[in-house]
Parts: sequence; structure tokens; C-alpha cells
Amino acid sequence: MSLLARAATWLGLAAEVPRRKHTEDVAITDLAPPGWVTLARGGVQAEVAPGDVVRAGQLVLRSPAAARWQLRRHASVDGQVRSLDDDTLVLAGTPPAAPAVTAHREPGGLSPAAIVEAAREAGLVGLGGAMFPTYAKLLPLHPVDTVIVNGCESEPYLTCDHRVLVEQRAEVECGMHLAMRALGAERGLVIEREAYYPAGYERFLVRDALGRQVPPRGLPRDVGAVVINVQSALALHHAVCLGRPLLSRVVTVAGQAVARPGNLRVAIGTPVAHLLASAGFQSEKAKAVIIGGAMMGRVAEPGEAVGPGTGGVLALTAAELAERAERPCLRCGRCQEACPVDLPVVLLTERPGPAALSCIDCGLCQFVCPSALPLVERMRRAKERELEWD
Repeated sequence: MSLLARAATWLGLAAEVPRRKHTEDVAITDLAPPGWVTLARGGVQAEVAPGDVVRAGQLVLRSPAAARWQLRRHASVDGQVRSLDDDTLVLAGTPPAAPAVTAHREPGGLSPAAIVEAAREAGLVGLGGAMFPTYAKLLPLHPVDTVIVNGCESEPYLTCDHRVLVEQRAEVECGMHLAMRALGAERGLVIEREAYYPAGYERFLVRDALGRQVPPRGLPRDVGAVVINVQSALALHHAVCLGRPLLSRVVTVAGQAVARPGNLRVAIGTPVAHLLASAGFQSEKAKAVIIGGAMMGRVAEPGEAVGPGTGGVLALTAAELAERAERPCLRCGRCQEACPVDLPVVLLTERPGPAALSCIDCGLCQFVCPSALPLVERMRRAKERELEWD
């Protein structure tokens, strides 16, 4: 098949992914946690002990000084440390009535190093899902001429970034200009179109917006670009200009098993069950609760809490999941035709090889598979096996 024909086939398959943006006109509302939040430790050191009284914004977890990546996590409520173990820190309390009024720092007089430091100390990570430390993206290690704010949000159901752009665009653009200043970039772009799924994948975004091809296993900065999420840009504005650490994010709660879908601004660590309850969760209708998007998300764990990368909580019915019985592979090749990076999907699930590491977990292969094979899960296992030898 020619490259042009393959591209046409792929775009046709991608166009079949339904948008289901039922909450794009629903304004953001603030949701208070039910009395406690749970912060994931992830190997970072505790700065507090059980019984300590904390204030919202107080540093409670941080990386050891010798760690490669420096992470910071802050209390998202005023309250007390209820428990602390190797995996989680639980805080009992309530969010502050309103953000503390602070002097607005004008970004024009800040040095690149000051912006990077503010991002690091505020605990900023990528809010699009990857949760890579934002300060590391802002280090001027290679020449960068363009900063792209990724507002494509091509996953079905999710509209949280769209609402942030509608309601707080000026602050998002301030964050973009701060990133440009830190990196010495001359151009900034806010891209919010949804041309196809998965248009929001940063390699495709750089290719479509700039005409540059990111090399295999490379990064956008290898071709002079840095991509940040809409809410990451907003958080950068808050950290640098207002001195606020990462305490909350906007999450889309949607699916036919909730009565009141919407976009909620929630404290980091808020139980997922609390978001569902606030949206009128109908457990008898729900076949699955998905964290993230319908294509790339995962089934929620019991007792799970909202983390920095939680963009969506989807309560989906059996009809929405379009459940089908798994059958033997037909060797039809539709998975490879749909793959945006042209991988021989079934072959890689059966005999993993280095090419598996190019998989972007978009789920298109599974979406088009007539045999309903769990190809995403199998490709993730194939990648894990390759990484063991990488």
C-alpha cells in the first residue's frame, strides 16, 4: 500500500472514533473533597509525620537531594496528617476558603533560571497524563524555537482542557510565554483543533503544526520544539506569577452512568468515588469506571484518588463500551492499517521486538479489531518485555 493510501486509510479509521464531547459547554465548577485527600508518594521522602498539622500549599513530600528528577508535592487541604506509609500520605481536612491573595510577579523581569526554579519548587508535572516534571522540560538543554500548548484533547469525552481555554485563556497564554522565556523560544502556539484522533500526540502535533518529524524514540526538543499541556501552562502561570504550588486540576466526569456530567476543579488527592457521587453516579448502569480517556485510559482501582495526570473519570455503560466477545485473530491486518506509526501489531504481541517501543498506546488497533482482541494490554506487555532488555 502506498504511503498516501495508507494515510487515507488511517485517517478514515481515526475518523470513526466518536467525539462524545457532551460536556464542552459545561462550565467548570469547584468541588470540595469529602474531608480527606490521598497523595501518592512514588518514592519521594516525607517532610511531615502522622499527626502533624498542615496548611494547604505546605510542602509535604519531596525527592531526595541526589534523585535524578526533583519532585515536590504539597498539601491540597488545611488539616492533619492522618496516615503515612510507603505508598500514600493521607490528609484529613478541608480546602482553604479561597486562595491566599499574593502580589502578582511580572514575568518580564524574571530570568529563565527563576522560572525553572519556580516550576520545580511548585511541584509542577505534565497534566496531560505523562506527569513528567515541568521544570525539566523548561531547561534550555537544546536550542528550542517554538513552544506549543497542546489543547487538541482528541480523546472522546474529555473537555477539561477546552473549558480551561474558554474560561482562563489569558492565564494559559501567560504560562506559554513563561515557558518561551525559560527556553529562549521565539514563537508560541496554542493549538486546540481536533482534526483527528490521536491528533494530540505530541509527535503528530509537531509534525502537523511545524512540518518537523520527531525521530523514533526522540523528543520534540530534538527538532526545536517543546509541547506542554493546557493545564500545565495554567499551573506554570500560577507558580511563577502567584507563587502557588500545584494543588488542584480540572477533571471531566462523563459517561452515561452519571446523571450530571461536567468539568470539576478538584483538589489533588480527592477520591474518585467523591467525583462520581457529585455527578450522580448510577452504579447499576456502570459497566466500567475509566481513569483518563476512553481510548487510552485504564480501569479505576478501588479507593483511587485524583492525581496530577487525571484528566477524566468516565462511568461507562455496556452500550458505550460496545462489548464484544473475544475471538481468534483473523489476520485481517486492520490493526496495522489503523496504527498511526505503522506497526505490525499482532506480530509484535506474539513476538515482541524493539519496534514495540514505538507504540503510543492510542488504542486504535483495538478499536478497529473485529476479533475484539485486547491489543492495548498486549502491546504494553510487549513494551515492558523490551524495556527489560533495553
